[in-house]
Amino acid sequence: MSMKPNRRSPLILVVDDDPTTNRMITGILSQAGFLTASAADIASAWTRIHACPPDLVLLDVNLPDGSGFDVCRRLQREPETARTPVLFISANDDLESKVKGFEAGGVDYIPKPLAGEEVIARVSTHLRLKQAYESLAELQAEHIQRLASAQETLMPQPADLPEARFFVSFNQVLTAGGDFYDVVPVGGEVVDYVVADASGHDLAAAFWTASLKTLLSEYARPSNTPRDVLRSINTAMCRLLPAGVFFTIIYARLNRQLGRLTLANAGHPPAILARKNEGPPGIIAQDGDVVGAFPDASFDVLELKLKRGDRFFLFSDGLIELNGNREDGLGRLKMACGDGPARTLEENVRAAFQETMVGAKSQDDLLLMGVEA
Repeated sequence: MSMKPNRRSPLILVVDDDPTTNRMITGILSQAGFLTASAADIASAWTRIHACPPDLVLLDVNLPDGSGFDVCRRLQREPETARTPVLFISANDDLESKVKGFEAGGVDYIPKPLAGEEVIARVSTHLRLKQAYESLAELQAEHIQRLASAQETLMPQPADLPEARFFVSFNQVLTAGGDFYDVVPVGGEVVDYVVADASGHDLAAAFWTASLKTLLSEYARPSNTPRDVLRSINTAMCRLLPAGVFFTIIYARLNRQLGRLTLANAGHPPAILARKNEGPPGIIAQDGDVVGAFPDASFDVLELKLKRGDRFFLFSDGLIELNGNREDGLGRLKMACGDGPARTLEENVRAAFQETMVGAKSQDDLLLMGVEA
């Protein structure tokens, strides 16, 4: 029959070199309402699989041009067929053959001679399981997308706060993950800039970043210094976070009217400062404990004077660990941030982000925020 059928019914591929067995199985399946295709060897089986991937494969263990176990392993490796259930059929009903079938990735093993009702029952069961798995995967994908959309709304865009004069380049390994930034107008010409990184980069980390956003909204006030804010967040997070989960945070408060930058560090990579027309950028070295691990955590705080046009850069550790050497990565990023005077802030951040990533593959979230005084 045609290999491009109406796919409202599942398509079952039967691979068996015995013509009688092949006709019998396809006949049983057709009478039960399934669409069928057949092959007598591995070569023709792959031709049919590539032409129209089946929903399930009934596969003989011993074929003229190779082993059904090898076919199953290859099916598992190819993205298009990795989730296709494979049911082995064989005259060998010994335990060793069954174990090999399951180890190869098969989901069931039907011994010959075949009983029609048993074939239909096993095929139907595994098709229902596949459908349930696919429905669950779609539901999870939808939930992840909603979570990612919700996480995006937690992080303001430069166009939302033009007076804050910042720009961010952000690349997430997962759709939703552990890197996080926030920009909080505190009052007047005072703005707080925060970059944080949750330990681990899974979906759970995205929930903790939402908690961090809530706490920042509560404590980022003119009456609280950056150190006060971190202490308050730490007290709350020590109660909220499970063991082994914590945040690194760098917290910058910029008072543009006074030209004063306050940097508070909680175990995070240092800020980079590029002064306008004053040579290459510098690294603002700081220490500090992480947030959420120690009730008595201490945080390093520095105050710096800035002039209009000076820029500082906050980032997550993924950006300086792309090539495995953190010190070299920090030096590379520092140099990349030094072309500011000839570029707008957006151009400066984009270029520094791209230059730092050249020749590297990321296993972590990457975030770079640039702020202009």
